[in-house]
Amino acid sequence: MGLNRRQRDILDWLHEVDRLTTEQLADRFNVSSQTIRRDINDLDEQGLVRRVHGGLSLPTHQHNQSFLQRSNVQVERKRRIAQAAAGLMQDDATVFLGYGTTVAEFARALPPDRPLRVVTNNMDAVRVLADKPGIETWVTGGRLRPADRDVMGSATLDFLRKFRAHFAVFGVGAVSADGTLYEFQPDEAELSQVLLTHSHRRLLLADSGKFLREAPCRVASLEQVDHFFTDADAPADLQALCERAGVEMHLC
Repeated sequence: MGLNRRQRDILDWLHEVDRLTTEQLADRFNVSSQTIRRDINDLDEQGLVRRVHGGLSLPTHQHNQSFLQRSNVQVERKRRIAQAAAGLMQDDATVFLGYGTTVAEFARALPPDRPLRVVTNNMDAVRVLADKPGIETWVTGGRLRPADRDVMGSATLDFLRKFRAHFAVFGVGAVSADGTLYEFQPDEAELSQVLLTHSHRRLLLADSGKFLREAPCRVASLEQVDHFFTDADAPADLQALCERAGVEMHLC
């Protein structure tokens, strides 16, 4: 089930504040409380929010949300981030694309006639790249994760290790206060580590909502990243972390 524009805006606002009341939403969007309750019911049925007394909050997850759920959040920010990062690509480069929705947006942002070699486990990126014949695309094998629209496992890692890329384009689940990058699953963290190890320049694509978020599996330190593409709302503390780590930050 698709989301209308107001429901997307509700999700974006909710990810900034964690909890909203029906009255706040009705005032913000200039609609009735009954209309807002219908929006809340629709979002709750899709697992994107949790209904609480008088409003809604973010659902409680032990794992990251599904690809579909994440693809409906911060859409415009992800597109701006992806488009800015795509501008850094050079002709004839080999590019790793990791898993995740923002990386899939990066694939969409690539010009169809740009001569590149892309290696990826991201099935949504593969679908997009199938319509871009100028880009040579290599797809990893592995175990399909339907909810995440990617493949993972030892076969995936073995295939990636066959390449040495000019660029690794990846996302993360969380960035801690000390600049450590985290993911929700061990296989996600391991895959990103392989991308970082087998590439010359590392591009992290993550909106500022990932800062100070909780996730259990360590990926790397911020010092291992060359470019960090994020949104213009990135807090001063995150910008200071990048400066100390020697990471070029791009506010999109």
